[in-house]
Amino acid sequence: MKSNPSPTKIRELVIQTLYQKTISGDSNTKVLKELKQSQKSLNTEKVSEIIKDIKLSEDKYLESITKFSHIPSSRIGGIELSILYLAFHEISHSNLDKPIIINEAIKLAKKFGQSSSHKFINAILDKAIKSI
Repeated sequence: MKSNPSPTKIRELVIQTLYQKTISGDSNTKVLKELKQSQKSLNTEKVSEIIKDIKLSEDKYLESITKFSHIPSSRIGGIELSILYLAFHEISHSNLDKPIIINEAIKLAKKFGQSSSHKFINAILDKAIKSI
């Protein structure tokens, strides 16, 4: 029987899958199939659902990221973009408090991103939330 991953594990799998998609250029279908293969003991349905939702709103999220960043989106790292896409998805699709969403994004940035990624992500999300 497959176990359900924790919310933290779901977030990690989402950003890893988004990043894999970014660097490989593969389709959602292919990266989600590979995710299921590599995570056979986990129920990955929630991850798949989030990845598909993000794809539907990716242009809107990128527009917001560009609006609140002083760096062109082409120069933002793949991991950072993946974390921001997930955070924007959570802001628009979950009932979590905004500070929790920002905190989770910062944790992911500290774990997976470059040394100052968490500051960049915090600044963008703070500006985005204040504009809502």
